[in-house]
Amino acid sequence: MELGVILVLVFGAVAAVWFYRLNTRSNDTHRYIAPLIVLRKEELMNNYLQKGVLPNSVVSHRKQYLIDKLEADTIGYLEARELIKVLKMEEAEARRTANEDALVAILGLAALLAMVAGLSTR
Repeated sequence: MELGVILVLVFGAVAAVWFYRLNTRSNDTHRYIAPLIVLRKEELMNNYLQKGVLPNSVVSHRKQYLIDKLEADTIGYLEARELIKVLKMEEAEARRTANEDALVAILGLAALLAMVAGLSTR
């Protein structure tokens, strides 16, 4: 009985240390990846504008306005979230049509917007 309790306590301590180290690595990964995404903003924007806009989709005035704000670095948190919603719809369409180039461009821009939104809340 005592051996079982000791084993449970040891296992719990090992699991706690493992989860702590995993969380620390996750935070380190975000700290290193976020600047890379922000530094590649122009490439992501150009790739999206060339390949990401699906041929059958009409670029709305609001979407163009949000893209222009992103290019000018004046997009806010709520606007970034709004553009992410639009990109999610385009992502679904790209997956449905198996347009891999558009999918990569959309996901790249969505990652950039997630970083911008995350940085604007801090």
